[in-house]
Amino acid sequence: MAKKRAFGFVQTMLTLRRISRILWVRVALLSALSVIAALSAELLGPLIPDGPRDRFTASATLPILSILANGMLAVATFSLGIMVSTHRTLAQQSTPRIHRLLMEDTSTQTMLATFIGAFVFALSSIILYRAGYYSESASVIVFAVTVFVVAAIVVSLVRWIGQLSKIGSVEYALLRAEQTAREILYQQRHLPRLGGRALEQVPDGEETKIIAPRSGFVRRVEMDELQSRAERCDAVVCLTVLPGSIVLREQVLGTLRGSAETDGFAACFLIDPERTYEQDPAYALQALRESASKALSPGINDPKTAIDVIARLERLLWDWALADENAAEPIYDRVYLRALGADALVEAAFRDLSRDAAGFGDVLEAVALALAHLRQRMPAEGRAVIDDLIADLRAHGTAGLMTERERNRLTVRLDTLGL
Repeated sequence: MAKKRAFGFVQTMLTLRRISRILWVRVALLSALSVIAALSAELLGPLIPDGPRDRFTASATLPILSILANGMLAVATFSLGIMVSTHRTLAQQSTPRIHRLLMEDTSTQTMLATFIGAFVFALSSIILYRAGYYSESASVIVFAVTVFVVAAIVVSLVRWIGQLSKIGSVEYALLRAEQTAREILYQQRHLPRLGGRALEQVPDGEETKIIAPRSGFVRRVEMDELQSRAERCDAVVCLTVLPGSIVLREQVLGTLRGSAETDGFAACFLIDPERTYEQDPAYALQALRESASKALSPGINDPKTAIDVIARLERLLWDWALADENAAEPIYDRVYLRALGADALVEAAFRDLSRDAAGFGDVLEAVALALAHLRQRMPAEGRAVIDDLIADLRAHGTAGLMTERERNRLTVRLDTLGL
């Protein structure tokens, strides 16, 4: 029970973290804090001694606030335009799936929120000054907060200059995608089946279907809520779908055994029109693989970027295979589902990559080397998929490489690797 509470706390923190990565949430939060700071100045005014009142008056503060109000809106608009244009360019060069990761970049969001928050504070303070809300004592507080805001702006501008030097590069996009994939793979490895029990262990009993209320992708499964509802009706839940699966309205999401009351269980499956990374490591690997395929397209023709992506995929799956999987008791003992196996991860990472690289001998060799390394560590189902991918690689290389020497070189390479 203590472990379940601890994991529930972790899940709550992850949910808050996910919400905090929405751009408008940060902007709205800092804007609200700016308004609160402007309104609180009058309340704190009586705490100010008589000395500073004559020095930090409205005439000393209003010009600074006017400069902030005029400048910050322009800076925020310019920065937002730069962010959108660079993200759009990276989406064209890599894959639109990476664009969503870039939109969740906390550094960029914080800087944009700082600029807009400074504008809101300056504008609110000017309005309150003109309305006669502030006393002489409150002007000291407003001046102090204004100095703090200016310092925050200077720090944000310096950080923004550093961010601009890398935000438009493909390497930055690939790094963000790799970091996201590594985080999700770590969670999946150390918390298999999202903390539930293996589907093979489900007890016998009469089944009641849980029906999908709408069509879309399963974005997230709320395991805490499923467990709580199952405990209340003394039943167990068997999941038919996993995060990342596409479902259609009135298809089966899972079954309930031990009770016929399925009200509220479907709401535990978050279904959206778009697939997301939250509990879906295969999707994170797929985004990286698509970046490699995009680099091999005639419009970009950058095989070295594809080789770089293959190396990233290789080390992600290698570290996943070497990780020590927890053998602890499942956290959600009333929820049963199948685990996402090595076969699905290898498929997501390398399927069709040899087809897109059919005309590039160096890329095919990089794929072959990565698969040869992973074959040493993957479980049986992963090795079966790798063998199938090697067969595809041989076929695509034979059909796509232009000269006999290239085809022979690839064959020799595969034979040397024992493939």
